[in-house]
Amino acid sequence: MSMLRPGWTIVTLTLLAPAPTLLAQDAGRAAFDSASLAWDTGRYPEALSRLEKLLTGPDRDTLRRPIALLTGEFYRTAELARDGQGLVWSRDGRRLAFTTEVAEVPRTIVLRFGEDGRVAGADTLPGRRAVFSPDGGSIAYLATAPSAELDSARSLLAATPAGAGSEGARQHQEQQAVVRRLETAAARVVVRSLANGQERVIETPGLNGQALVFAGDGAEAVLHLVASGEDGAPRLYRVSGTAAEPLGGVPPVGGVPPVSTVPLAGVGGRLIYQTGDTAIAIVTPDGKATTYAGGSPAISADRRTVVFVGAEQGAGTIALLTLGAVPRVVARTALPLDSPAVSADGSTVVFQAMPREDWELFVVSANGGAPRRLTHEIQHDIDPQFVGPRGDLILAVMGESRHRRSYLYDAATGERTRLFHNNTVRTVAPEYEWAVRPDGGAVAIVSDRDGDTVSPEQGVYLTDLVRTVGTEELLDRVRTEARTERDLRARGTAMFAPIAEAVRSAVREVSSDRIYHYAYTLSSFDSRFITQPGNGKAIEYLQTTLRSWGYEPELQWFEPRPGIRSANVVATLRGTTDSDLEYVVGAHFDSVEDGPGADDNGSGATQLLEAARVLARRPQRATIKFVWFTGEEAGLRGSREFVRRAVEAKERVRGALNNDMLGWMNDNRLDNTIRYSNAGLRDVQHAAAFLFSDLITYDAHYFKFTDAHSLYDGFGDVVAGIGSYPILANPHYHQPHDVLETVSQRLVAEVARTTIASVMLMASSPSRVEGLQASPVEGGGTALTWNPAVEQKIRGYRVRWTPAAGGAARSMVVTAPSARVPASATGSAIAVRALGANGTEGWDWTSMTPSAGTP
Repeated sequence: MSMLRPGWTIVTLTLLAPAPTLLAQDAGRAAFDSASLAWDTGRYPEALSRLEKLLTGPDRDTLRRPIALLTGEFYRTAELARDGQGLVWSRDGRRLAFTTEVAEVPRTIVLRFGEDGRVAGADTLPGRRAVFSPDGGSIAYLATAPSAELDSARSLLAATPAGAGSEGARQHQEQQAVVRRLETAAARVVVRSLANGQERVIETPGLNGQALVFAGDGAEAVLHLVASGEDGAPRLYRVSGTAAEPLGGVPPVGGVPPVSTVPLAGVGGRLIYQTGDTAIAIVTPDGKATTYAGGSPAISADRRTVVFVGAEQGAGTIALLTLGAVPRVVARTALPLDSPAVSADGSTVVFQAMPREDWELFVVSANGGAPRRLTHEIQHDIDPQFVGPRGDLILAVMGESRHRRSYLYDAATGERTRLFHNNTVRTVAPEYEWAVRPDGGAVAIVSDRDGDTVSPEQGVYLTDLVRTVGTEELLDRVRTEARTERDLRARGTAMFAPIAEAVRSAVREVSSDRIYHYAYTLSSFDSRFITQPGNGKAIEYLQTTLRSWGYEPELQWFEPRPGIRSANVVATLRGTTDSDLEYVVGAHFDSVEDGPGADDNGSGATQLLEAARVLARRPQRATIKFVWFTGEEAGLRGSREFVRRAVEAKERVRGALNNDMLGWMNDNRLDNTIRYSNAGLRDVQHAAAFLFSDLITYDAHYFKFTDAHSLYDGFGDVVAGIGSYPILANPHYHQPHDVLETVSQRLVAEVARTTIASVMLMASSPSRVEGLQASPVEGGGTALTWNPAVEQKIRGYRVRWTPAAGGAARSMVVTAPSARVPASATGSAIAVRALGANGTEGWDWTSMTPSAGTP
């Protein structure tokens, strides 16, 4: 109840009500938040539909930045080259050099940029490790004198296979050594004028050149070579005239200290570098060296200030040294320290420190004061560098070396902005190198932007920090992503439709409680490395547990090392119709020597146990082999032994999944990466995840350095599996603190559901057909033949083709392993897969694009 005194008047204060514009903005922001939430939980079609509406509405311009960063890149990125590494900018930012290889021969590409910042031309130099002179007038690079013997050795190297663990790998390494020896014998340094192309050649036979650096200013700068001679220690050589002379005298009697890092060029012709593990050296032009206890040196853009990690009274320090003065400490801590960087004017320092298990970034003034924490991520934040001359923007990367991602940080507020992406929903884009243009307006990046980490090529890209994506361009991106996602989901739904109810029934039985108890037991054995007692205890536990579910596990005993015995554990679920055809589902159960390996790979081993339990009474048409590999951490020993036995026994393995490190969560998202060699299995696993689990899946063409590599070598291009997202980001990786409490058993359970659904589809569907051939038919069209499907009860084959002239794909169904398509054989994309009697279709197409004259 309210009471008013007589005579009082109620006045409505309309000024306090939100203005219509503000209400609209709030509504737009709320709509974006809803879309972002849908994205965060993997409901991509819903999220993209909401984003499309926002980009066609009144808030499209104000929401452009957050929508761009949610779906991909905000800064414009352009591809500069299909392959490259070793990025180097000229000081004026008008040229960018990098190295690529053609038939094992290194080449340096030098890109020239115009006033508009776009590529205006390119030069190719026959060498590597290029550096620009300070005045920008010349470029120096390492080369080898041409010879028929070296050409022959390189050709032989290119033709020598390099399969993991094979005789070919040994031969490849031996031939590499031959090539390196011949290259060293013919070594030379080349200095090329960028104005007229004239070159000066300095022969350096017998020196294994590793880096070049100019010391000094302008045209007076002196070129130095870092190279190792007969004693193998990298040292500094002054390159002048027609020879390279040891700086400071002939080593090892005299001379400056050996070189452990590429030298930095300071003012006055000084060179700064790490020597050994615990000291840095500053060398003057006359060859005199001063050393300081410390490491990880970095230099400011004006080349006057050096920062490095030191030690003082049992604590780590960040030391600042103005060249010509005495070092002073700007930060002191008991925490591990690494990778300091100093702003262009020497006023601000950023560095890595490790408060717990992961690296974080801290900022401190060169005048002292308490360091300020910049990052709060539970992945590693590493390798900071300043962007531009003001010291207010920092570039740093996140993750582990096989998949790092770059971010920009506001040095004052810590606000983080993703720098680079590939503008897809599913495919990850590992980054490897970052070179900031001297003016801070762009960053050159080396990346597998297409997610293909298997091919040797790594693209070179330029991200422009001045130009951002426009609204229409962003709208096109969102619509493209939506079409791609809808297509993936439609194909996945159709793929699983014949067995969907059976899969749902199976995945409902997955229990995260059970998985926790498996994990607890395995972790209680401590290290499961092949030399540790826990390895044998794990084998016994796996065997006993599998027997309790009705399996008769096979123990594949062997010696992964002389005198060391271990065993793979194999549980076989015999197929009902095609029992001679096998699908392998594997995970290694061993860990590194120093830890229990709760994630690597207790998580993979336990989800595999749960998959085996759930499927124990659910045999599929083909045989499924659940395999717990030993000795992965000792060099893929167990998987190689498993493959050796399977190949020797002529087992008919039609597909394989390998799961490795999948239980660590870096945020609230239940996400992981499908690491595949086969695109058909990639899509099977995506569909298995979004149809039958809460798992959010990404993908990368990746299988090296894991047991999947052994499976690929033995069984071919029929491998996929799930691993940590991003590819590796767990700060506990290979550490003693990879313990049980760092693993999300719910995430492991979602992967188990995805694995169960995936292998049920694989083992109940036709595998990839073989022997596809095409030949032109007189009068037009193409005749196709292929080998009959290896499965029984096949109801036919689907043939799909896309006419060479373009247009939509068409398909037909035939009952025999042959067909005639009404398309020209030249350039047509043709694919075939088998149709199962149970309504399924083959999980992968067999494809070809016939060329002119195909018989």
